[in-house]
Amino acid sequence: MPIQQLPLIRGDGRNPQNLNYIDRIPVNMLAVQKPVLNAGGYLRSFPGLRRLRDSDGPSRGGMFNPHNRVVYRVMGGKVYKENTIVGTARGHGRVSMSGSGSSQGVAIDGELVLFRYDGQVKWLANWDVATGFEQYDIGSVRDICHVGGRYIWVKDGTATFGITDLEDESKPDRYRAFYSATAQSDVIEAIAEWRGSVVCFGSSSIEFFYLTGAVDASSPVYAPNASLTIPVGIAGVHCKTRFMNSYAFISGASSGPPSVWLMDIGKAQPLSTASVDAVLLGYTADELATAFMESLTFKSHVLLIIHLPRHTLVYDASVSAGGPAWSVLKSGVADDIYCGCDFMFDGERITAGDKLRGLVGVVDFSLSSLYDEMTEHILFTPLISADNARLFDLSLESSSGLSSVTGTLFVSATPDGINFGRECLVVLDKPAVYDMRVLVRRVGRVRRNIGFRLRIVSSAPVMLSGLTVRVES
Repeated sequence: MPIQQLPLIRGDGRNPQNLNYIDRIPVNMLAVQKPVLNAGGYLRSFPGLRRLRDSDGPSRGGMFNPHNRVVYRVMGGKVYKENTIVGTARGHGRVSMSGSGSSQGVAIDGELVLFRYDGQVKWLANWDVATGFEQYDIGSVRDICHVGGRYIWVKDGTATFGITDLEDESKPDRYRAFYSATAQSDVIEAIAEWRGSVVCFGSSSIEFFYLTGAVDASSPVYAPNASLTIPVGIAGVHCKTRFMNSYAFISGASSGPPSVWLMDIGKAQPLSTASVDAVLLGYTADELATAFMESLTFKSHVLLIIHLPRHTLVYDASVSAGGPAWSVLKSGVADDIYCGCDFMFDGERITAGDKLRGLVGVVDFSLSSLYDEMTEHILFTPLISADNARLFDLSLESSSGLSSVTGTLFVSATPDGINFGRECLVVLDKPAVYDMRVLVRRVGRVRRNIGFRLRIVSSAPVMLSGLTVRVES
């Protein structure tokens, strides 16, 4: 009577359209690589959110400013410094943000707006004609970053980026303001700072510019480093984020089917699996260009969060065993898009904006609910071969006792990786019962193969591990 252990970090399934085998990844659960109770690790629910304060509208971007150690957010039509409104923001789309030693820069509706720490608000504009300095075509600001005492902006629709003056960051450099990405076959989609260099993300390649150190009026401030050029492009302006001392990004159509990559010196390393790539392939190029990414670290998790129009995907770099650890986040008990975004640690707590509503939430590790709404957690097992065998004692280790009501585990099985049968209800959690045993005595006879789906709807945190089943031939 052998007892077989079933991993929960990733399940098996098949695509009903082409019958290919696919990964079924956890929903609202994160893997923890720590041996517990004869298992190599366990899974715990993604932390919940509770309301902190209201705001002017949905979140459009956020940044923790290290100079004054506060979080700046653009919510609806307002710019917030913590909970204080410091300005207005036209438009409705995502914004780019960067900070300097004297101001917080925000690219709003094609303009670079500088919210200075002394209370002044300035806009990027040309020098006064009376100064005699050159008058530039600043263009529409697409993306911004800050490198070496200067704001750097992308001129929308071109392969050109501009730099601000060292003495007045609201003006373009008085002598040599613009530089072109020579490796780009079309335009610069996004820009960022990395190890003191300027990184230009195009739709077909990524190009690096280094600081030359020139001080005279005729020499360029930045020069391209062709040896570092990466032949992989980006899908959209916000399809990148700083991650693991580098940048993670979603590749564009000119680099082949979309995928998730980690930028390295002269090359890019793939992060996504075939199943994640299949999700990305379900979007058009225009839809993918509206995606945005962010990174989040807590309790040993190093997370890359990808916000797509209809999905929210999470990659956990802290898990190395068993292949890449991907998860899906969603709200409620249906397939609603996950509402949280723009997670920021302000030194005391992690706060988050909302994609749909005008509110700011705070991450609460004692919950798994989103603003008092229960969430659904789903795990899958691999398909196992059990020809004409009988299965007994399906057992699961669960951390129980925190729920205020009796929690239920819904277990269903699939013989083919496509269709799941009727759900079996098992008591998972009871208030103040900390040693609850989760057990299904009789599973039944298996003709050939079988896999399981575990589903929990709860507002309390969920931790599961050590799924085992006894097999009799």
